[in-house]
Amino acid sequence: MTAGTASFHVPPDLEAAVSAELDAWRTGNKVRRLWARDATLWTGTDEASWLGWLGVAGDQLARMDALRELAAEVRAVGFTHALVLRMGGSSLCPEVLKMTFGRIAGYPELFVLDSTDPGQIRAIERKIDVASTLFIVSSKSGSTLEPNIFMRYFFDRAKQLVGGDRAGSHFITITDPGSRMQEVATADGFRRILFGVPSIGGRYSALSDFGMAPAAIRSSVTTRMISRCRDGDIPSVW
Repeated sequence: MTAGTASFHVPPDLEAAVSAELDAWRTGNKVRRLWARDATLWTGTDEASWLGWLGVAGDQLARMDALRELAAEVRAVGFTHALVLRMGGSSLCPEVLKMTFGRIAGYPELFVLDSTDPGQIRAIERKIDVASTLFIVSSKSGSTLEPNIFMRYFFDRAKQLVGGDRAGSHFITITDPGSRMQEVATADGFRRILFGVPSIGGRYSALSDFGMAPAAIRSSVTTRMISRCRDGDIPSVW
């Protein structure tokens, strides 16, 4: 079965239903309605407030200098590792990058912690040098329990190894504006506070700073990656 330039396969018992739905999207002009943020495609209530991912690629290209500056700063400081502290869908992209590209010479090695299992936390800690690690606290709401636990643990470890006055410089956070995490990061003197886009749900956040800040820190491929994701490069959506 083909949709635009994409081909996919579905079980025979579902093919008729999928074909019918694709036809309904074509005849109902639903793709254009999606790009117009038409909430009546769903329930007609607040869905238009959750479609920020549609234009995020262009928005990110406009601020690439800020991400390059962050990456250059991290390299200049001499961080050897970067550890994303996260839980949930907003930070799946860094894990995919880690699994796909592995370590890139000249950049901090990226790790992702998304488990409260003490064994896994210890295993991650054994792989990094806390004193030369940049910790990336990733939480859209800023109140998710697990990233806050991870942050407090590694913040205490950083204080033990580099001192309380320097611990905050080993941390950045990615969170939505006005969150509790923003308040904590300000109070603890984090190196950077990066903001997500409130209108983008967690699992759609790959091209926001939740995905692109770790991408920039670990390599220099971000501009190309985002450029290839712009809506103009995906003709099948029109």
